[in-house]
Amino acid sequence: MRKVKIGLALGSGAAKGWAHIGVINALERAGIEIDVVAGCSVGALVGSAYVNNRLPLMEKWVSAFRYWDVIRLMDVSWQRGGLLRGERVFSHVRQLIPNDTIEHCHKPFGVVATNLSTGRELWLTEGDLHQAVRASCSMPVLLPPV
Repeated sequence: MRKVKIGLALGSGAAKGWAHIGVINALERAGIEIDVVAGCSVGALVGSAYVNNRLPLMEKWVSAFRYWDVIRLMDVSWQRGGLLRGERVFSHVRQLIPNDTIEHCHKPFGVVATNLSTGRELWLTEGDLHQAVRASCSMPVLLPPV
């Protein structure tokens, strides 16, 4: 009998999206092997850590967050179309996940973002991993588009 492939879709949801880490851990404890992953916004952040075998490091980082840690990550700016620049958060993400390209992930991975000019969704399955995740996390007015 042929092995069934398991795909995992990780959605958006801001801080609630960190629960994806627990879901992945529970699936692994149950012996369910995930073959392919797609994520949007915080789901793209968690998914990128998972497909690069860096989920334990991301879990440790996120679990250590306290109120003032989150405040310190906010780099307020009125430049470039967003209230926050996002540089502080994404510099930490780059340290956690040193892989630069989607193609070099350990499992097939796709990032979902929105083209603000057309309003259509984009499936990013190759190219710069960090830019794709950042594009997926971007929100008009809050985080500038990529």
